[in-house]
Amino acid sequence: MSLCYNARLMSKQFIRVYRNLFFDEVKQHTLEYGALSGVCSKCKEFNVKLDALKCPQCNTPFKYIAFQNVREHLPKMIRISCERPEVQFIDYQDFKRIEGEQKARSILG
Repeated sequence: MSLCYNARLMSKQFIRVYRNLFFDEVKQHTLEYGALSGVCSKCKEFNVKLDALKCPQCNTPFKYIAFQNVREHLPKMIRISCERPEVQFIDYQDFKRIEGEQKARSILG
């Protein structure tokens, strides 16, 4: 185990923090990650690997990752936070709720 992993496990833990963000900016740069692969939230490219720095289709850099099941992917989150500290994790349910609200507003006017 690397020093970064040891430091993370011993002194730091993930805790939710609520921030006010512009959803359009977040949506343009999010990798939505399921059980085995991800989807680019900008162009909807499927089968994006978790280690991708940017979308293979539209070349948009991933600044955010939304895991469908955080508990299942916690070890991956620890590794990613060590390797790519600039990436932020966002709540998948929040992301999808806001996305749905925006879609409904655009349809209903």
